[in-house]
Amino acid sequence: MQPNGHYYYYSIVAAWSVMLFALASGTYAQAVKSPKHIGFPEDWSQNHIVFSRDSLALHPDLINREPRIRYRETPRWRGSVKKIVPGRDWNVNLSGRLTADTYPSKFSFDPSAPPSCTSDYVVFGLNNQGTTGGPANLVGFNNLYVNSAGTGYCTGTAPKVLFAYNVTTSAGGHVITSPVLSLDGTKIAFVESFAGGCIFHVLSWGPGQGTLASAAAPTMTSLPLSATSNDTASSPYIDFANDIAYIGTDGGSLYQITGVFQGTPTLGAGWPVLLSNGFHLTSPVLDSNLGVVMVGSANGNLYQIDVSSPTSILTLPVGGGVHHGIAGAPIVDVTNGTTFVVTGDDGASAILLEADTASMTKLSVGRIGEGNFSGSTTDFYEPAFSNAYYNDPTTGAVELCGTGASDTTPWEYVFGFSGRQMLPSPTTSRQLSAVAGDQCSAGWTEFYNPNVGADTITSTSVTSNVLTVTSNNGNLAVGQQVYIQGTAEAFLNGETVTVAALLGPGPTYTGFTASFPAADYSNAADTGTASIPTDFFFFGLTGDCTLLGGTSTTGCVVALANTALGVTSTTATLTGGSSGVVVDNYSTASQAASIYLTGGSVNTAYKFTQSGLN
Repeated sequence: MQPNGHYYYYSIVAAWSVMLFALASGTYAQAVKSPKHIGFPEDWSQNHIVFSRDSLALHPDLINREPRIRYRETPRWRGSVKKIVPGRDWNVNLSGRLTADTYPSKFSFDPSAPPSCTSDYVVFGLNNQGTTGGPANLVGFNNLYVNSAGTGYCTGTAPKVLFAYNVTTSAGGHVITSPVLSLDGTKIAFVESFAGGCIFHVLSWGPGQGTLASAAAPTMTSLPLSATSNDTASSPYIDFANDIAYIGTDGGSLYQITGVFQGTPTLGAGWPVLLSNGFHLTSPVLDSNLGVVMVGSANGNLYQIDVSSPTSILTLPVGGGVHHGIAGAPIVDVTNGTTFVVTGDDGASAILLEADTASMTKLSVGRIGEGNFSGSTTDFYEPAFSNAYYNDPTTGAVELCGTGASDTTPWEYVFGFSGRQMLPSPTTSRQLSAVAGDQCSAGWTEFYNPNVGADTITSTSVTSNVLTVTSNNGNLAVGQQVYIQGTAEAFLNGETVTVAALLGPGPTYTGFTASFPAADYSNAADTGTASIPTDFFFFGLTGDCTLLGGTSTTGCVVALANTALGVTSTTATLTGGSSGVVVDNYSTASQAASIYLTGGSVNTAYKFTQSGLN
């Protein structure tokens, strides 16, 4: 196989990212003063902005205006030189949990440096009512990279409580949507919801404030949103370049809030706008290229709102039938001008719909089983896009949960693309559980990790066009793609090759060969790493997990690992499935490269390694 030239492109994009972010030359970037430190926040919205390589080259300013692009691209162009060491994860009992399709938020202080045991943290907004001096309902943990054996990157066997707050300010107030972090990690934006109303808060946290059983009173700036409608489904979406948040309510109104992290939260002029009276809205997503917000509704419609003229609204009917609402937030491709939403019933079946964002016209409809057509009331959540899609949609895919063609058992559907347009027929589908009524408990989360199963290279050579790599490995196979990094040969580093043959008797082999069109060379004392790029998909399943190789019949979190040799699945038992999954990084430090979530029906926070769910 030819080496993958995408890495040359990624180096260029990385350079653009650094240059554009430093200069802040775009109109959006000049709107506010940049924070002193920019870290790496991961939240519910990361997988809701997608893009493709060639189209991104036509809009390089988007890297500056939309940091989610920079975060998603980083693992696609970087490598590492150490081996991931899986180990047993941790879990912590809480007073509440995340609700369906709700996500924690993770902050990494510096993605280009080793993980930080003190500055990296994860925060959970909980669905219980808090009490100062009693149970907390917004909690953060650091010292994350540990395991029960005490052999993790950080010391100890458990995470530490970084802060624990009671954020209830109105009777019955709790957090039932996802929190979002500022770029510097010092502030947390979230919505407190209570019977008949909701309030937007921005909290400035301090280390050591509160415990899980004795919550501290927080320092917050607050903006009441509605005195008549709560918010059970719409998490804040932050336009970081302009310091603006967008939030929907259960009454069908969409709000714009300015001065979120770097000023005083204030309702935007001309907002809120009423979109679907009496029907709750999903989390909104901003297309920063077109300047429009996309949001779905429980009435089955997709809405487009011009942020510069909020009374300019376009509507696209998506659902039909009885239980036809849109539950998961839209996913927006800001480079190809498309938006994707899911409904359980369009009048014939459950569907994944692709629309042209600007014109709000249908481009493609992919049918994903019976869904709610026969009267079921299942919620269907967001899909996720493969790593190949980010290179070129035609080579990529979108994957999600549906049902059987004539029943309500959960199924996986995979759709390909022709150009930017999704093909209407799935390329593959398979049953995830044979039990009717089981379902995926949240949207799917994709994460590309280039460093899984890294092995140390002790020598490299090329004779004619055959690359020989000497490295002890037991996790490679013929046809496997391998990422080369850290050798003394600059032209070899950052390339992906395909294993042609394994060397040695095994089962731990002494190396491998691959085709490589380069000049002959030999470096008998070379060093570096050979690792397996893996495209992960994470989701929760509420019931029987035995079809995916698990043993649980009460629920699990699932990791699908896509490599050149196919897809493998790993499950970890979680009763009732899982909340939404947030991914932290691709570090090779022990107990890093993990995922964070809570149980679907238990008040417990979990961390699992991406590889193996250990």
